[in-house]
Amino acid sequence: MNQIKKYLPNILTVIRIILTPLIVYLGITKQISILFILAIIIAITDFLDGRLARKWQTNSSFGKKLDIFSDRILTIGLLIILMKNNTLFLYVLILETIIILFYMLLFFKTKRVESLLVNKIKTWLVFFTVLLGIVEIFIFKLNIVVNIFLYLTLFLQLITIIKCIKIYKNKQEKKNHYEDKEYIKIVKDILNHKEFLKRKEFEHHYNESVYDHVLRVSYDCYKIGKKLKLDYKALAIAGLLHDFYDKPWQKNFEKKKLFEKHGFVHAEQARKNAKKYFPNLVNEKIEDMIKTHMFPLNIRLPKYKESWLLTFIDKADSMDFLLHPFLLTKVGRKYKQKKK
Repeated sequence: MNQIKKYLPNILTVIRIILTPLIVYLGITKQISILFILAIIIAITDFLDGRLARKWQTNSSFGKKLDIFSDRILTIGLLIILMKNNTLFLYVLILETIIILFYMLLFFKTKRVESLLVNKIKTWLVFFTVLLGIVEIFIFKLNIVVNIFLYLTLFLQLITIIKCIKIYKNKQEKKNHYEDKEYIKIVKDILNHKEFLKRKEFEHHYNESVYDHVLRVSYDCYKIGKKLKLDYKALAIAGLLHDFYDKPWQKNFEKKKLFEKHGFVHAEQARKNAKKYFPNLVNEKIEDMIKTHMFPLNIRLPKYKESWLLTFIDKADSMDFLLHPFLLTKVGRKYKQKKK
């Protein structure tokens, strides 16, 4: 049984990869009914693999990389379907393939996945452009809008490739957050704190815990802040503590007024908890970064450059959740539970 628990999440991810060629065939031949059924199967496997891995505590670095790889393969498959309808998607496909190959090359040279802000924006834009392309094929025409987003996507893909080439030429030593000694030294008191570790059990975004989300945001803030010559230490700390709110919100169906809902209040909860549990680490700048990271929901304007950067990176790193195909199903389920 333990062996099944260990391998089943990765098997589900592999199933998505295997089904992608069939998705491409069904999309090209416009067999909508079968394509819809297959899309549901893929959405279910995508939902289950991360959920089971967390439940059975079988998360692994390989599993996360395999999940990213399957998403990229599916994106390429969708681009192949779309390029038949609009040739600009062919160029997006070519550049996206080049970017994936570059990232693979960088990974084998540096043993880590490079964190580039432009690539995060580009990834969001590719997902959104693909979504518009699918709407155009199967629902109604959006020629001008789709073309605008296609040109924006191509521009950001070219910028991403240029950045990858620069990194490769410089042969910089790349580390992940577990190996980056300076980063660990800055945040070790937080990472080892019993109260902070409880956030591993808080579901935050789709298929992701609070702990996973803030660690990713923190390290991205640290690396990008360092490159921009900002206060990267404050960025690393605020990145970890920006969602240090009181209790899980995903299963909280208590009726509240609009401005008392999670999106409007959790930043202030996080600020108070950060001051309570880490008074020696939290200063005025870090407080501002935490309490304004939900701008414009919080209305308060961020005071510091670092606050703006954290706000943006948090949004960029959350796009996988906002654009995930299973999200609508989950929202519908949540609505039904509220009605009961």
